[in-house]
Amino acid sequence: MRGFMKEIRKSMASEWEAMMSGRFVPYQKLAILVALITAFAFSIALSHDVVFEAPVAVVDLDQSRWSAELVEKLNASPSLSVRAVVHSPSDPRAMTRGDRFVGVVYIPKGAQARILRGDRTLTIGYFADDSNTAQNGEVYSVLNEIAAELGAERAVSRPDGVSSLGKNTNETEALMSPLRMGFRYLTNPTGQATTATVVSFLFFFSMMYHGLVSLMIVGRLRVTRSWDGEVLSGSLSGFLARGVPYAFIFTTVATAALSVLILLGQLRFAGNILLFMPALFLCALGNTWLAFLLSWGTTNPGQGAGRMIFLVPSGFILGGATMATGFLHGWVHDVSFGIPLVWLFSFWRDQGLRGIDGLAALPLFGGALLWLIFLGSLNAIRFWRDEEKRRKELRQYWHDLQAVPSREAGTPAARTAHRAEEAQSGTA
Repeated sequence: MRGFMKEIRKSMASEWEAMMSGRFVPYQKLAILVALITAFAFSIALSHDVVFEAPVAVVDLDQSRWSAELVEKLNASPSLSVRAVVHSPSDPRAMTRGDRFVGVVYIPKGAQARILRGDRTLTIGYFADDSNTAQNGEVYSVLNEIAAELGAERAVSRPDGVSSLGKNTNETEALMSPLRMGFRYLTNPTGQATTATVVSFLFFFSMMYHGLVSLMIVGRLRVTRSWDGEVLSGSLSGFLARGVPYAFIFTTVATAALSVLILLGQLRFAGNILLFMPALFLCALGNTWLAFLLSWGTTNPGQGAGRMIFLVPSGFILGGATMATGFLHGWVHDVSFGIPLVWLFSFWRDQGLRGIDGLAALPLFGGALLWLIFLGSLNAIRFWRDEEKRRKELRQYWHDLQAVPSREAGTPAARTAHRAEEAQSGTA
């Protein structure tokens, strides 16, 4: 028993020493960071628990006083923000691309005239961008409440409203609720959630392991003494190109997995998967370049791996995979695009769910390229600083090396040898 307990204590002490030595993943630091970021950072980012001012557009074909009143009521709700009002037929799919709007409210022509004429019901349409079901959940409730409120106001004002008790069920319902909401899903018409969840986790875990390897590259180069000899003595482009093989593998594997889900898992991919492949490559390359910045000062691969919390996991929450991006403050939503996984989820919603193709996808690709240029510029600054530092060290080393003969010439042994050489030359 004593030998058994001794072995246990020895094993525990060994692992504790390895964890604290800095030669392994520093779990104690990682655990603290996870707890702090989860409890503090996200409590700030997610400070309100409902969708706050979800952006919607209104297609007002009626252009009446009643339709203007409806738009004011929509905009007055704390859960909605009317960002655009158009008075001509518009494609709701084009209006929701790029997460500009979570949905489009459609007010038909002649709505006010029908209400004044005493039509039993009037249906107001809502085209929901259902690429994230949580995004529109609160919007549905608000729209139904507004419809019921306006409907009740209209029912009370009608001359036959008081006599509704003497009518049948359908007539009474029409009197008390003359205004109804009609919902149509744009991106997820079948309401499927399983395959969409699988895709979200596919991207998350694929990007996580890709990021883990990327975070260990700098530490590996330093441990193998290749940082000075191969990296700093080379070029910036050569260093950044180290992320290309990993991005290629990520793109290939992710495309293959999506193809399997499309063929066997009944995944609905609305766009062109070939156009989605460059998006996968750009996001993976950005993931590596951001990993370079996070792990720049590491001295071994384990230190880099311990910084995973800053690279991928936060993107799973902030990217809209599990919750509505409307939960986020505006500045948090903007800053979140510094995370590669957020970009990947944006590409997925536009191309995979909304079916955005061709020229319509160029703005998002342009934004991703600007983001890559920014990351590359930050890496360039770090690279040139280290390169200049190495050059100064080499110049100082060469200067010290040249100073060695002159210092040796000043020693007593050197002077004696010099006099002996002179005497020998004089005798000769």
